[in-house]
Amino acid sequence: MLNKILIAAAIIAPFLVFYISSVVIKKTDGKWPIIKLSLISLLLLVIVLLSYRFSNDAPAGKQYIPPKLENGKVIKPKVQ
Repeated sequence: MLNKILIAAAIIAPFLVFYISSVVIKKTDGKWPIIKLSLISLLLLVIVLLSYRFSNDAPAGKQYIPPKLENGKVIKPKVQ
């Protein structure tokens, strides 16, 4: 869930910062620099995705076993 929130924040943050700063400065001409904001959000998205890629805690060659339900009890996920 945190991953999805960070990805959404990376995409939305430049637009939100621009909107807030334009309201605070009150210098709006009605045009949004869509290309610049989109490039910044794309850059932030790539940074977030690369950080997910290189922050993997699982050891190489191990298999992830997802949580499962046995006899009415949830068995925790494992890495074997």
